[in-house]
Amino acid sequence: MVIASLRHERQIATESESAIEQLTVKQVVAWFVKDGKIRREQGTEAAFLDL
Repeated sequence: MVIASLRHERQIATESESAIEQLTVKQVVAWFVKDGKIRREQGTEAAFLDL
């Protein structure tokens, strides 16, 4: 992963209660899907990503 994604990786690790180094691709993808669903259902203010 690139340095630009470190903020996201930290958030994912915090939510999954694990170290960044232990994150799996499955966890990262699931988190992005979840954040997208929050954005669609609750609006941009409720989501983590700034798109």
